[in-house]
Amino acid sequence: MSLASVVFALGLAAPEAQAAAPPATPAGPLAVAAPAADAQRGVTAYPPDFFAEQRPSTAFDMITRLPGFRLDRGDEARGFAGTAGNVLVNGERPTTKSDNLEDILKRISASAVERVELIRGGAPGIDMQGQTILANVVIKSTVQVEKVANIQTYLYPDGLFGPLLEFQASRRDGINEIEGSLKATVDRTDQTFDGGSRVTSFPDGRPTIREAVKGYDQIQNYAARGAIQRAAPGGKIRVNGKIEYFSFDRDVVYTRYQPSPGRQDSGETSKEWTGEFGARYDARLGPRTDLQLVFLQNLGDETYGSTLALPGHAEVYRERDKTGESILRGEVKHRRSQALSLEGSVEGAYNFLDGDIRYDVNGAPVDIGPPHVKVEELRGEAAGKAVWRANPKLTIEAGARMEVSRITQSGGGVDVERSFFYPKPRVLATWSPNSVDQLRVRVEREVGQLDFGDFIASADLAAGSQDGADVNLEPQRSWVGEVAWERRFWGAGSLSTTLTHAEISDVVDYKPLVGGGDAPSNIGSGRSDQFVIALTLPTQRLGISGGQVKARLSWFDSEVTDPVTFHKRRITNATPFVCNLSFTRDMPGGKWSWGASRNCPNEYSRFRLGEVRTQRFEPYLEGFVEWKPSPDLTVRTTLSNWTSRNVTRERVIYKGSRADNVVDRIEYRSLPFEPYLFIQVRKRLG
Repeated sequence: MSLASVVFALGLAAPEAQAAAPPATPAGPLAVAAPAADAQRGVTAYPPDFFAEQRPSTAFDMITRLPGFRLDRGDEARGFAGTAGNVLVNGERPTTKSDNLEDILKRISASAVERVELIRGGAPGIDMQGQTILANVVIKSTVQVEKVANIQTYLYPDGLFGPLLEFQASRRDGINEIEGSLKATVDRTDQTFDGGSRVTSFPDGRPTIREAVKGYDQIQNYAARGAIQRAAPGGKIRVNGKIEYFSFDRDVVYTRYQPSPGRQDSGETSKEWTGEFGARYDARLGPRTDLQLVFLQNLGDETYGSTLALPGHAEVYRERDKTGESILRGEVKHRRSQALSLEGSVEGAYNFLDGDIRYDVNGAPVDIGPPHVKVEELRGEAAGKAVWRANPKLTIEAGARMEVSRITQSGGGVDVERSFFYPKPRVLATWSPNSVDQLRVRVEREVGQLDFGDFIASADLAAGSQDGADVNLEPQRSWVGEVAWERRFWGAGSLSTTLTHAEISDVVDYKPLVGGGDAPSNIGSGRSDQFVIALTLPTQRLGISGGQVKARLSWFDSEVTDPVTFHKRRITNATPFVCNLSFTRDMPGGKWSWGASRNCPNEYSRFRLGEVRTQRFEPYLEGFVEWKPSPDLTVRTTLSNWTSRNVTRERVIYKGSRADNVVDRIEYRSLPFEPYLFIQVRKRLG
């Protein structure tokens, strides 16, 4: 179980639209666009009847059944424009960065959904959020009042319960909406294990060290959120807010039994408060012109600590980070015709991280970097885009974002100010030669976001390693080319292949520092290539009613020159192969569903100055059974981690630099994770 889960295929085209589209309203060009002209706009509409066999409970259930679609929750970078996922609600992106798309979709009952639209390759008047495939959940405009209770719990082999309680309420009446929710979780993560082992061997003949490993952790998460939307002069205004508390505690014990008894204790604690306030104003400036203004404010305060205890030796690391982000954005959309739309936007943002660190060894402070660092960024962006449907078979989207930023860093006698300017052009062409095939070609310049945490030195006490800070770190930049082909079949089937190539400048990876140690730094140019096959296969024609197979296979290859050995290698943390295969079946009668999914084994490596660390994950398998005795009650039971997979870590640690190629020791750690049961009960109260 991951931490995210705790708080966690040739003939007929898919259904298409039937009636003429009424004029758009201030809710957005997609909010009232009926499926009639959709085929001409590059949109495929899936009404509730398409999902009837599955009897979905939420919009999230509907999204997971879309052929050829995979949810992208969005990036966690700073800013608003470049962090969107691939789902809209009523043609609009949610005005939040702290709420992920999955949670938002799970709060929308399926009974409230008028249809789900799948937009492939772009269409006039549709903001693709930088994506090539987008889903839009259209909510019914009738009066709807809902109160929903979610009661969930994890059950572990040792008898522990991990409850998650949530209550949400909402009222929708056309343009007017009000909603809120409360959530509380007390649980553990995959950092709880027993029966693990660590073996350290030495090429020079020193005795092998063997240790037993046991770990225990707990998380707590409490969140309250609310939103209200009302009509305003010329359009509508929406205000939302959220406050959240999260804590994490972990203890790990290494008990040595060879060559002699010994013990190592390590622990971690983290406590974080976050708050968010967002506001959005939508207005109609003319029959074909829309205005949107967005304000977003996020604040956070996190305290982190770690300890290491050995006989006669103690280490303590403490860090406190205060963070903030303020965003103001304005966007204008103009639909020149059914075939052409224009968009322009400006965005300004202020971001900061104010961090304090302290590292003590046996009670004495140790200098690993400035004890206080403050990083601030003032950023502006102007963007323009045109979407042209040249003919019913060809759509072209072209545009660019121009970003200028100034980053200042102070603390520890270091005062640095740097300015950046990055143009980010993008061209996407979509060709649909017939009703079932589509070819998409994309060329784009992507600019990564700097992680402010990389400007603060830190220590990993359990691993005995430290991260320095490089004040000259710059954003990674890439020229990306992508070609994708998709074929729809059997009404709800889809097969797609995607090839992506990136030429990367200033790859962000670990690099030796002049004063010693290493840190996330720019290590030069590199490249990456990814090939993805995605399949959605309905099994009706194979003799299995109500079944759906989904598969995704992803091969990834990358290359960069290692700054230590000067040899070619893959980029740090790049996973060569990832796959997921799932089967879901809805039984006749609509009350029972079941399914299973499997993830393939995978691995990634991290290359440091004096170490190569490789993390490997064994296959992961889980299955579920869902029972819906009535339209307002859903009970789902999931048995996860059937294979009791192990997660292993291999550390090859060198004497001095890896360039000397003299291995000091090899450490191999294996952590087992037992199967666990997850029970979910969702009750709609009214």
